[in-house]
Amino acid sequence: MSLTRHLKELSSPVRQFVYASAVELAAAGTRGAAGAAGAARFDFDNLTSLETQIPIPAEVKPAQRKRHATVAGIALDYRVRMDLPDFDISNTTAWEGLERLQANPDVIHRGKHIASVLQDALNFGYLTLKEKDPHPLSLARVSIPLAWCEAIYRAGPETALTNDLGRQIKRAKDAVELTMGIPEELLFDVARMHAPLAPLLEEWNVAASDGYDFASNPTFLGSAAVGGADADLVVADLLVEIKTREQITNPWIRDTLFQLLGYALLDIDDSHDIRRVAILLPRQPHIAIWSLDDLLGRDADEALPELREEFASLLIEIVKNRLGEAGEVEDLDEDDRFAELG
Repeated sequence: MSLTRHLKELSSPVRQFVYASAVELAAAGTRGAAGAAGAARFDFDNLTSLETQIPIPAEVKPAQRKRHATVAGIALDYRVRMDLPDFDISNTTAWEGLERLQANPDVIHRGKHIASVLQDALNFGYLTLKEKDPHPLSLARVSIPLAWCEAIYRAGPETALTNDLGRQIKRAKDAVELTMGIPEELLFDVARMHAPLAPLLEEWNVAASDGYDFASNPTFLGSAAVGGADADLVVADLLVEIKTREQITNPWIRDTLFQLLGYALLDIDDSHDIRRVAILLPRQPHIAIWSLDDLLGRDADEALPELREEFASLLIEIVKNRLGEAGEVEDLDEDDRFAELG
């Protein structure tokens, strides 16, 4: 079960632990005086008052809005990472998704054709990134097949491709026809969301070049226990999640902050030195930053070692139970169990 699913399940011990680590945050934005005070303290009011300056294009039909929003959001993640250090198409979740399909193409109709077309599309993307000064829309065009391939990795080929996307790729005779057939409203949406982020991305590039830690799509020591959880970015001590949501609400802010806090706790060995978290909102556009001191309601340097040790014990039990259900547990010692987490 993924971290996101754990956090949605009221009975999940992972959710219960993460929420118990930040009691005041859990109440923020709920009904009543305490909820209102919490919303003000954690700056929810400022976020909910933001104007959406880059909405989903009006050309997108109502029935297609959810799919558009999902693809545009994943594509923007890739578009952002193209402007940051060490981006390599062959070292992405999208590439893993393509390899997953290539390993077993017969699970879907014309799977070999789909895999071949997507492979060529990613190869074209590689060549585009090698150009001296590629056009912004060309880079947006590269990001879309990457988003499709990531969907294959996340959901599996059968779920990701037995729909309009699968039919779209099947109908394309080659990668050129596929990529040139990407709807303009999707390309422009990704490009428009990316444009205002340029100064911030440059700031992060400077930080990375100055020697500050940088990680794109980071995973954590505890990730394997919760479905391989990965975040968007870590820059210095700042964990960043990019969210292309139009409507910002108190419950959504609270849930997103607990997602970020969950990632910070999964960093059991403190390898990323996370002490602040951020929600980057490209459609508004706005970045909001919180310290872990504020979210936890105490000094993070003092609280995190104990919290992470307790969380690690919980995750070890989850792994142990999972292996036991699969008939794979004999006598795991502590080192073996931590190896399973990594």
